[in-house]
Amino acid sequence: SGVSHVKRLKRRWRQLEVRFQNSERVQRALQSLFASYINFVFKTTKWQKIGFESYEADIARGVPRVLCCWHARLVFTPYLRDWSDHDLKVMASAHADAQIAAENLRRRGLEIIELETSGDNTTAIKRAVKALRQGSSLGITVDGPFGPPERAKPGAIVVAGMAGVQVAPCTYDVTRKFHLKTWDRFVVPLPWGRGVLAVGDGFSPSRRMDDAEMEAACTRLTELIDDLGQACAERLSS
Repeated sequence: SGVSHVKRLKRRWRQLEVRFQNSERVQRALQSLFASYINFVFKTTKWQKIGFESYEADIARGVPRVLCCWHARLVFTPYLRDWSDHDLKVMASAHADAQIAAENLRRRGLEIIELETSGDNTTAIKRAVKALRQGSSLGITVDGPFGPPERAKPGAIVVAGMAGVQVAPCTYDVTRKFHLKTWDRFVVPLPWGRGVLAVGDGFSPSRRMDDAEMEAACTRLTELIDDLGQACAERLSS
């Protein structure tokens, strides 16, 4: 029947997808293609920046932040600024799909702290807190790796609270882009447009919070990221 035929096609596609994910050669090719494309888009886009004054002042004083963005807009995290004078580490899933983007971070000299998609991430959290205490900023997609989209989860807030630093929004927007049909409607930027890179001020969460306080903190962080994204869109439309 038609239904069983569709099921067979889906099953075969999934088998092929797994083979691609397990192929080191295919993964290297995808990583190289992704990095080349994103670099090309960045170089051909006319960029503005908003909200960096406060963050740059913190960096000058040796004060790091946990920079938080949505999974759909992670590709230009390493391009927010020149990190040669300030270390940025990024927490990213160890999943093969996530590593396609993560490899571009490595190529730009950023260290990846890998997170397991399931299981215990205690070691990764300890590494992140240690890095912050030593003065490195940290980048996290706070709705990843599986959503729900554009709703902050507690992870970044917990890490920032343990390290005693600010959790803050970052994002970008571009005039030329399209969205993939993924859970997060991932943004694929296109070349030869205009763009805005943005960082905002955040807040320093308490080291210990009850469930209600954590929920309020997640809502607050969600609103900060959304507001910054809106500011980017308004700048591009003006």
